[in-house]
Amino acid sequence: MTITKIFSYISAIAMTVVIFWAQSQVPILESPIPDLPWGTVSLVDLYTGFIFVCFWIFYKEKTINAIIWSIFIMVLGNLTTAIYVLYSLNISKGDMKKFFMGKNS
Repeated sequence: MTITKIFSYISAIAMTVVIFWAQSQVPILESPIPDLPWGTVSLVDLYTGFIFVCFWIFYKEKTINAIIWSIFIMVLGNLTTAIYVLYSLNISKGDMKKFFMGKNS
């Protein structure tokens, strides 16, 4: 659990820094990435992963909470995933079954 918390904190901080840096270089709505073939592949891959994480969240959480988390994941990406993992680790208090299954444990 400790290594997961450390990795999640580092990921959240790194993503926050990179998001602010990227926005200062090229505004998100002016990004050329969707115009590039591999940019499109990367975006499809990224959002497919987001959807899988959202399925996990819908399994674990009440519907309204899952909807809110999912919206943040679709907008802020893996920054939200890292924060959600930290949230889940804290709520589960070391119980891996509760961490992975939430309300269904």
